[in-house]
Formats: sequence, C-alpha cells, structure tokens
Amino acid sequence: MPQHPAISKLREDIDELSSAIDAQTAILQDLIARRGDARKRLNLLLDPMARLPLEIQSHIFLEACVDEPEDVLNSLPILFLSVCRLWHDIALSTPKLWAKFQLDSTRRGFYYIRFCGFWLQRARNLPLSLTLHGSLRPHKNLLGLLTLLCPRLEDLTIRVSFNEFEEQPYIFWRREEGSLSSLKTLSIEPTYDDPYYGNMHEWLDLLHDAPVLLHCTMANTFFVEQEGDELHPNPLTLAFLETLQLGEPHATDTTELARVSQKSSSSVMILRQLTLPALKVLTLSEFDISDDDFIAFLSRSSPRWSYSRWTLPHRDQWLHPVVSACFRLIPTLTTLNLFVLPGYDGEIELFHPFVEVLSSPEVLPNLHALTFHTACPVTIDYDNLSSMLSRRFGSGATPLERFELRFAEQQGRDHAEDLPDEGSRATMRGLVGEGLKIYIGHTVNLL
Repeated sequence: MPQHPAISKLREDIDELSSAIDAQTAILQDLIARRGDARKRLNLLLDPMARLPLEIQSHIFLEACVDEPEDVLNSLPILFLSVCRLWHDIALSTPKLWAKFQLDSTRRGFYYIRFCGFWLQRARNLPLSLTLHGSLRPHKNLLGLLTLLCPRLEDLTIRVSFNEFEEQPYIFWRREEGSLSSLKTLSIEPTYDDPYYGNMHEWLDLLHDAPVLLHCTMANTFFVEQEGDELHPNPLTLAFLETLQLGEPHATDTTELARVSQKSSSSVMILRQLTLPALKVLTLSEFDISDDDFIAFLSRSSPRWSYSRWTLPHRDQWLHPVVSACFRLIPTLTTLNLFVLPGYDGEIELFHPFVEVLSSPEVLPNLHALTFHTACPVTIDYDNLSSMLSRRFGSGATPLERFELRFAEQQGRDHAEDLPDEGSRATMRGLVGEGLKIYIGHTVNLL
C-alpha cells in the first residue's frame, strides 16, 4: 500500500517539535536551578540561621534536643525534617542528632521499632545512647534490635516501672559475653518511688559484659537475696570505672534527705562483689553494708578517690578504729560529704568518731572540703570540732579549705541550741579570718 505523502512530513514535524521541547525543557530546568540559587542567596541575606557555618547550625540543633521527648515521632529531631529544606538538610547532616533515642515495651514502643532503621542510618557509625522504658515483654523484634545495638551502645539508661512480682526488666535480655564492649555509662532508674527489685548476680553479669564502663548508677535498687546465693570467691574487677552512685541520686541536701528517708535500697551490697581500682567518686545513699565488707572493698580496690558522699545509718559501730581504717585506705580523697537520715528518736553523736579521726592531719591528708548534713537531732562537741578544724587548717601543704555543718529545718526545735557556744565560735571566727570557709546552720550562714 503506498505511503501517504503527508506521513513523512508529519514525522519530521514531530521530531522537530521534540527537539524544541527538549531545548526548552533544558532552558526551563536551568531557569529553575538559577531561581533556586537566587533564593538561597536571598535566604543567606535574610535568614541568620542560613549564614551560620554548618558546625554552628548543627550545635544549635543538638542543644535543642537535650530533653528526652515523650513522643519520639512528634518531637525533635523528627520535626526538623518538615520545617524547611535548610533545616531538613542540617538535620540529616548532623549524625549526632540521631545517635540518641529511646525504646519502650508498650504497644506504641513496638511501633517505634519500625523507624529504628531510619534512625540508625542517620546516626551512621557513631556510638549510641539508648534509653529503655518499661519491663521486658517477649517481643522478638525488640529483643533482636537490642542484640543488634549492643556493640554500639556507649550510654544505656534503663527506666523500669515494675515490682518484684512482674517480669524481669530490659537489662537481662540474652546477650553475648562482652557484647557491651563500648558501654561507658550505665544507669538504672525506677520510674516510681518503689524500689527496683533485682538479683545481684544478674547485675554482675551485666557489669561483666561492659569491661570499659566509666560511670554507673543504681538508683533506689533493692537486691533480693535468693536461696543458694553465695558470694563469688573472686570479685569482679572493673578496671576503668570512675564514678559509682548507689541509691537515691537526688538527695543532695537535708531537705531532700527528709523526702527520701523512707526509701529502701540495698545496692551498696554489690561492693562485696566488686574491685574498683580506678574509682574517683563514690556516692552511697544508704550504708547497708558491714564494716568488714566495706573495709575489704577498700583494701582490694585501693581507689584514687577525690569525692565521696555517704549517707550514714543510725548505728553505734561507727567507732574510731572503723572510721580510721576506712579513711587510711583512701588518702587521695579531697571532698567528703556525710549525711544522716531522719527517723532517730533522741539525739546522737554520730559525727563524733569522724571528728576524732580527722583531728589527725595524717588521715585524709588531701582533704580540702568537709560537710556534715543532718536531718535529725545530733549532739556536736564544738570544742573538739573547732580543735579539729584548727589542726587541719594549719596542717601544711594541703590544708582544709571549707567546712559545713547543715541542719534540716525541724518544727518545734530551737535551732539556736545546735549552734556553737561563744568560745567555739570565737575560735572558728579566727579561722575564718585566716581564710577557712565555715558554714553552720539550717541555712547557709557564714559564721
């Protein structure tokens, strides 16, 4: 069949139009790109954020994400992605924004697991900081994810909300030995006032899997003694652990002491199973350990402490030999805070053996700051106290620089009775005049 003469002409026209369209498309794309560049330049002139270097932009975003979000999907850094193209690009160019996240064992928590691939991809190869909520339920995806994350974890916080009758918490998921090889900070924080009930040996297994751990907190933890539990003949050595917080972490003054006085914790018992040669800071919110066990811990650890805070029980065995034996094993200590909880009927002389021992400058020779906090009535021998301060202040190369004696506010008590007499006060004022800082009272009053 003969070809219609117009067919060839139409095909030529189509080819010509296609070429023109391609050319115009290229021109349009070039115009769009040029318009985008012009907008960016305009933004640089109008938007202060856009004029900042990327490092500063990223730092601002990181500062905005310091608080832990309640709803991961509707909070930072996810929200950065939908503000504008600039913020989207900054967020995706800042891996550290995505190196911190949380999981929980609620139904919504399982929903978050689907987003972890995206989250981890944005974090690239950075170490991870993870917060776990709730008690562990048998969800294979969650357990699998935790196993996958273990080698990259640098900070792990476990916020459990359960009691001794519920399931075991997150910390006891099945792990390979040494799987937490990068972990540096570990915290367990019950979400309610009730203590976390745990098994000491499971905790020790967790610590064993974290050989480079630097900081550890066991807040409001109660170890449940189980039948057949025995002390291991060779205590676990954590060669790098520098900071250990055992018990309620929020009691920092006498007011807080009254709030937490009814809380129970036996976390200090774990010291019977530990050797900590690098320890610098020890905080004990409840001294639930025998003198022999504590002295044995100090003897085998030979720690290089610089700071220690002890909450002392109401007991009579704080005798001169016990205190002296403890203090002579930690000669590097520079700051010592001693707390007394409320709940004791009658006045006690709990600080007396400490004042006696510290009267010798050879004990704790590097001590710079000493604080006594009490939330119950105590008897203070101010003659001995002022004598101790005089000896330590003039002891030589590293004299005492600061002493505080703080009382909790108590209804119906005349706190004037707690203050030193005129003779002791005159001695202390003389020391203040020479440079020693002294505070005595239920508020911070310079003597």
